[in-house]
Amino acid sequence: MSSDPLIAAALLGTARISVLPAPDPCLEEAWGKLAADDPGRAILSALALTRAMRIAGVETVADVDEESVSPPESRGYFPTVGVALALRLLGGEFPEVLPEWLRLASGSNWILPPRVLPELLGMAGSPPLLGPAALRLAGERGLWIARRNGEFAWLLDDSVVGEDAWETGQGAERIAWLRQKRAADPAAAADVIASHWAGEDATMRDGIMRLISGHPTACDEAWLQSHALADRRQDIRELAAACLMRITGSGFRSRAIARVLDLVRTERRLMKRVIKVIPPAAFDPAWAAEGIKQKPPQGIGEKAWWLRQMAALVPLDDWPELLAVGRDDLFALAREKDWEEPLLAGWIEAARRFPDRALAETFIPFIAITEPWPQGAHPRLQLLHGLLDAMSAERRHDMLDRLAKILAPALALDLLARCGSPESSGKGMVILSVLEKEMAATATFLTRPQARALATCVPAAQIQACLEGLAKLPGISPSAEDFATVLEFRRSMISQFQLPSAR
Repeated sequence: MSSDPLIAAALLGTARISVLPAPDPCLEEAWGKLAADDPGRAILSALALTRAMRIAGVETVADVDEESVSPPESRGYFPTVGVALALRLLGGEFPEVLPEWLRLASGSNWILPPRVLPELLGMAGSPPLLGPAALRLAGERGLWIARRNGEFAWLLDDSVVGEDAWETGQGAERIAWLRQKRAADPAAAADVIASHWAGEDATMRDGIMRLISGHPTACDEAWLQSHALADRRQDIRELAAACLMRITGSGFRSRAIARVLDLVRTERRLMKRVIKVIPPAAFDPAWAAEGIKQKPPQGIGEKAWWLRQMAALVPLDDWPELLAVGRDDLFALAREKDWEEPLLAGWIEAARRFPDRALAETFIPFIAITEPWPQGAHPRLQLLHGLLDAMSAERRHDMLDRLAKILAPALALDLLARCGSPESSGKGMVILSVLEKEMAATATFLTRPQARALATCVPAAQIQACLEGLAKLPGISPSAEDFATVLEFRRSMISQFQLPSAR
């Protein structure tokens, strides 16, 4: 049916109607449950139902042409109990468990039925947080919806699109086309970006930079240097600088390395090696074009500010070669006291920009206990979180075990709550023992949100034992109660994916 009669009733008032307009046949059951004694409320509910049908791609008119019908699905729908669970999670219940459910659900042979797609796409689409999992769970209907509704066009990011998509498609279709073009002809893709950059809006420029930043190539150097590095938005300029530093042999990278070589060197003093700093005498105006600012923030000297910015441009895994030291020895070197703070602040910023090149195995333990923290540097916990998040699950849990031995339990468990996962691969036993001890305490420093997040870090094989241990305690804190509630939910959720038909 058309929703026009419903809209008219909503606009003109409900006094003139005694019954709602007849529904589409697939809505008859839901129609009968609307509030018959409250026409205004019934009208709003009916509008919501028909809108949900459209978003889910259900046709509400007769005699549609074949092209407007969603193609058939190749996989079956979730069973009823799985659909109910999906609606709870996508509706906001147990948000800390949602990533694990997405991983399990997208690895199954099931897809979500049409009536759940509005919740899935609504949660995933702005910004597209659920990514490949949402695409797999939405099935053929999800792609069909995305081609007709620009709001969900991000689902097409990894799809094969037509040759005219760059000129005629939605933003995500254009990014998908650009991805295809870069794989087939990176030089032509770079030319397209350069010729269109000035006319693109901020959203599209963001999308282009996200696509490029993972794997910039030598073909991208020219437009990154001439267009993106001069963009009016600082975040675009920073991404451009990071991309140029990742391109081996780029002019930007060569100049950044040369500046650092002019600034720092090692020398031996009293049986130890020290990093010596030779600060620049004056600001070179050419530096400004490469993102180096002349005027420092309040409280920081000019030369210290220039040193800090120059150090921040060079990934940490370049520094051992620059200083002719071993990778494991860089952070053990002494640093001149007068220049130690700006150098450390530069290293911290370099680690934030290039977390995958931060020498994490040695830098994380070093920076976790560094005192005092440099003025204005990226906050320590946020930095540690970003560095841990860039590691594989096994390496991350191994590092958390190391941190559990040198950090206070409150800090170690906060890091586990921020970036832990149940996929520990046999690692993470030390930090989990700290967690177990804290959950057994009658009073805990953990907040209830932290406890709920920590419950998602317990490996599936240990959930039952953990719950049994909590049940034996004479009393538990409110935080531990929340911890147990999430564990119970996870146990029930995981059991649904252990059925043979789920694999």
